Amino acid sequence: MKRKINLNRPEISSAEIAKRKNFDSVLKQSANVSGKPLFKKPWFLSSVVAVVVAVVVTAVLLNKDQKNAENANSETAGLISASDSVALEAFYKAEEAKPCISPPVKGLNIPYATFKVIAEKGGSLDFKTGSKIIIPKSAFADEKGNILKGEIELRYREFHDAADFFVSGIPMTYDSAGVKYQFESAGMMEIVAFQNGKQVNMAPQKEIKVELASNYKGTEYNLYKLDTVANNWSCLGKDKLFVNKEPNGDEHFTKGVIDVKTAVAATPEYKELDVKIVEVQTVKTTELAALPKPAAEPDKPQQIKKGKFTFNLDVDPKEFPELSVYKGLLFEVGEENTNFNKSMYDITWDEATIKEGSKSGKNYNLTLKKAAKKYDLIVYPVFEGKDYDVAMKDFQAKFEKYKTTLNKRIASEKKIEEDYQARVAEYKRKQEEMIARAAKQANDQFKQMDSEEKVRRMFAINSFGVYNCDNPSIYPKGVLCTANVKSEKDKNLRCYQVYLVDKQKNGLFTYYKNPIMTFSFNPSSTNMLWTVEDGVIYWLKPEQFAAIYEGRGYSNLKMNRVDKTFATVEELKAYFNF
Repeated sequence: MKRKINLNRPEISSAEIAKRKNFDSVLKQSANVSGKPLFKKPWFLSSVVAVVVAVVVTAVLLNKDQKNAENANSETAGLISASDSVALEAFYKAEEAKPCISPPVKGLNIPYATFKVIAEKGGSLDFKTGSKIIIPKSAFADEKGNILKGEIELRYREFHDAADFFVSGIPMTYDSAGVKYQFESAGMMEIVAFQNGKQVNMAPQKEIKVELASNYKGTEYNLYKLDTVANNWSCLGKDKLFVNKEPNGDEHFTKGVIDVKTAVAATPEYKELDVKIVEVQTVKTTELAALPKPAAEPDKPQQIKKGKFTFNLDVDPKEFPELSVYKGLLFEVGEENTNFNKSMYDITWDEATIKEGSKSGKNYNLTLKKAAKKYDLIVYPVFEGKDYDVAMKDFQAKFEKYKTTLNKRIASEKKIEEDYQARVAEYKRKQEEMIARAAKQANDQFKQMDSEEKVRRMFAINSFGVYNCDNPSIYPKGVLCTANVKSEKDKNLRCYQVYLVDKQKNGLFTYYKNPIMTFSFNPSSTNMLWTVEDGVIYWLKPEQFAAIYEGRGYSNLKMNRVDKTFATVEELKAYFNF
């Protein structure tokens, strides 16, 4: 959310910006230039290098850290000259320097409701939405921490949908450990206090209790406060959720923690799908166990090493079938045998036995006996000369057969896993649909309630400012492309922020700069797009999203200019069907 300055250029005057900002006129002027072809002029080569470098550097800077930059550059490089890019960067710099809260449309905002309270008495204030503010006595202080007395003016307002968030200019982006999220809000409020026209603070050790009316019953929301200096939100923990079930409007509340997912998970239909998920897991295990087990990987024959000592032994084929298939097999004395002496070759041994060694199939334990003498040696099967060639040929044939068998098993395992994942995904999709239907039904019913029946999200604050009950969310997924925002006259709009409204989510998803290098939306939802150029709102209608498709990777979004001037936020909501 924190605004980032891409270039560190000298300050540019407003007159220079105004002079440069008409990109279309610049293009028309360049089209009418006549005379000697540029490529025949002597200064052309050095100049064109400078211009190309300027254009390339500008394109790289404008699209830094963005995907699909190559597509965007190829279609827009010819539209922006070096001088125009300077003006565009100046515009972005001016936008980035704006205050944290910056309403995009001048004169259009959520108005404050004003309340009066006597500082030493405190009080309880009721807002039109059904919200309640409970103020303790002696809750206000000046900038030095001195407790104030007398009349205090409280200014309070709320924000409950994407239109509210849009006109307020309050950022809905949350940066957590370098990862940016977009807020899905269950309700947002701002409260400030004044005495004699001067803003005051909350007194130390004092808290104001807030019961914020909300249209959302979920418990997945956290409470955040906006830090307008750091340009980020601070997470304050969880709020408390209460539902007023008294039809007579009494102030008695019954705590009702609403969790649609938990409620749906308790239904027989949902549990039946859980059983089926366990069943397909059992089927998967059974099918994997039924697959033929591949034989052990054959050991590659080893060639006798020069200067090493070997023994020639007759091996019992019944006891060591893995060795009996080879002819000319020798056993090489391992280097780990510290008790070996070449004089052992001069002895006629009464008994020589061999057993499998510590490395199965790779080494063996050789025991030599002569009267009272006994030696234990670790030996390794080796071959020499033609015997090695024959052994390698046999090994290669066995290894090919082993690989074929192994690959068949791997393919079978993969097919079983894919079938299992597909079945589980289908059952989980049905469960998610059940939850979504229940959530929609609950939300529809809730919207029909009057203010006395709505959920109230309860929390306490110890300082004035903007507070938000939110669930951090990633951008909607489904269609992904690079988007170039244009006017109806096919002119690139000069805009810094572009806002996506997804009607399935109570949030405002903000994209920065035009073109939008990574633009995504959920095609299954009802979507709108807003942006502002020179105080004029442009929007992309829900039906226009059908023309945006991912395959091309690059889409020109032809926005609709809103020529109407809205006197109130209610007029704006009516215009956009909120």
